[in-house]
Amino acid sequence: MASHPADRRAFLSTATLALAAAVAGCLSEEREDGGDTEEPVVDVAEATASEGETDPGAWANVDEIRLDGYVGGWVGVSPDHVDRIENPTLVLTEGREYELTWTNQDGVKHNLAIHDDEGEVVDEYATGVSEDTGATATLEFVARPEMATYICEHQPAIQYGEVVVLEDTDGSATH
Repeated sequence: MASHPADRRAFLSTATLALAAAVAGCLSEEREDGGDTEEPVVDVAEATASEGETDPGAWANVDEIRLDGYVGGWVGVSPDHVDRIENPTLVLTEGREYELTWTNQDGVKHNLAIHDDEGEVVDEYATGVSEDTGATATLEFVARPEMATYICEHQPAIQYGEVVVLEDTDGSATH
């Protein structure tokens, strides 16, 4: 007796939902206080952005940032306090010049763009697209208050991080 296409579709649909639920359960672990914490999606990452360093003092002398690009997220390389952090929060000082370099680690199409709260690119701050493993791109920019996120415009739902721009209170930023 041949199987009916509708039965096969129903089975596949149920199996897909079960697999998705199992995978979602694998992406979180229970904390000691009973809550859930996210696990990094990218295998080389050791922590998620929520565990990264956002103390302004740690970022005070940073003007160069390096990230690795994977389809599952950005992974911090430097400065040291973002090393192996998935989608690390970048803490910048308004008016200061920065250089952000990323390396394509998986041969998937990536770029990096800095967006505002409306999802618009700030001052055309975006790199070109690369899909070559090992290729690098560098974005030089001046931190502006409207900067909210950095994303890969090809995987924006999973390859993004927050940008926090602090006011320059001591006048040390270069313009």
